[in-house]
Formats: sequence, C-alpha cells, structure tokens
Amino acid sequence: MSFFNKNAFRIRNRANGFTLAEVSSTLSHGNYKFAFTLAEVLITLGIIGIVAAMTLPTLIQKQNDAAIIASLKKNYSILSQALVKSQLKLGFFETWDIDTSGSNPEEGGTPANMKNVYNAIKPELKVLKECEDKAGCWHKGTTKTLSGKGSGTIRDSIGIGSGIFIFKLADGTNISIDDFAPATLNQIGSNYNKSTYAFWVDANGDKRPNTIGRDIFLFILTDRGLVPAGIDHYTNCDTKSTALYSGAACTAKVLSEGKIDY
Repeated sequence: MSFFNKNAFRIRNRANGFTLAEVSSTLSHGNYKFAFTLAEVLITLGIIGIVAAMTLPTLIQKQNDAAIIASLKKNYSILSQALVKSQLKLGFFETWDIDTSGSNPEEGGTPANMKNVYNAIKPELKVLKECEDKAGCWHKGTTKTLSGKGSGTIRDSIGIGSGIFIFKLADGTNISIDDFAPATLNQIGSNYNKSTYAFWVDANGDKRPNTIGRDIFLFILTDRGLVPAGIDHYTNCDTKSTALYSGAACTAKVLSEGKIDY
C-alpha cells in the first residue's frame, strides 16, 4: 500500500474514532481511567451523606405534617356533619344546656348532657372504643402544649380537661370532649360568649409528638356550627405563647394555610 493510500485509510478510520493501534497505545501507557479512585468515591459519599442528613429530617417532617393535616380535615368534616345532624334530636346548638352539674362520679364523672351529645353523634362515627373520664382512649403519657408553658387541666394518659368524654375512632384518631366557659374560649382564639363544648382531636392518635398545635387540635361548638379554635384570632399561635393550652389557637391557621410552619 502506498504512502498516500495508508494515510487515506487512517483518515477514514479516524472519522469513526481512534485507530486500533492508538487505543492499544493509550491503554498500555495508562492514560485512560476506567473508574473513580477510592478517595473520590469516599468524598462523594461523604457529601451525599451530609446533604441527606440536612434534608431528610425536613422531608420526613413535611410528610408527617401532611398526613396529620389530611386526617384533621377528614375528621373535622365528619364531626361537623355529625353535630349538624344531632340537632334533629337535641335542638339548635344555641339552645343546648352546657352544664357540668349532671355528672355522675360513679359512672366515670362525665356530665349527663355531654354524654347526650356524644350519643347523638355516635351513629355518624366509626367508634372503636369509648371512655368516660378515664384512660384507655387517649395516648399514653403526657400531652404537651406548644410552648410547654400553658396551663389548664391536662391529665396524663386520660385527656385534656376534667369531667370529659373520650373516644377512639376506627382510624386511630383520639377525640376528647370538654366544656369551656367564655373566658377560656377567648384565650384559645374564640369570641363566642356562651359556655359550650370543645372537641380535642389527636389527628395521628397514639403517635408522637402528642403536642397541642402539632398533632392535637381544638374545635369549638358555636351557633355557627363546629369551628376551629383561633377562628377569631390566632395571634397566640407560636412557641412563646403563655396562653391557656398554648397551641390550641393554631387550629384555624393550620386548616387555612394547609401547613404547620411554626
């Protein structure tokens, strides 16, 4: 093959890549890298680990919050509808007699009027278990407030309040019924001026954090129906609030904004 034919052949083959001789020469002289070095792999894994450590807790928390909010919305809707239907038996909300004088200590200390309300809404709920002012339907251990500084009657493993009625739904949600006076309602973001019933909803049941404003939220029965605490003002929805049951007024904020960001 002439000199010119040899070079023409080489040029044609270069159009499709290196010649066999060039590839062989490159490999034999160690000028081609097949993979990362161990040091490079370790550095890369270290960076991935740092990024994961920084982002995973936030992602997990957002996922948990989304599940809590979904449960909260569902049970708010169920409770609201059940209470609206209960008026067929008990009359309009504004005519209800909210009075703790009908409590029966030998039966658990739950007021008779409160039990009437529960019995009226029970057919609309999928109740797994019910408890009269005693443990068994609430998470075990302490219920915390958002700031850790709130006052009020919080009873370990029983619920929130005294003379209460607690029940557990089939989906694991825990609900506690109590009665509040206007002075108490004002501290949890409501301007309602009559004594009424309040419903504490532990949206993720026995799971942590078992904290008011995080997974435990409050609803108030008014002449407008069942409304979220904080409906009139939730300025005390923060971790520094010293309001009664701090975090309770966050219910309206969470439902309105669809997030837990405090």
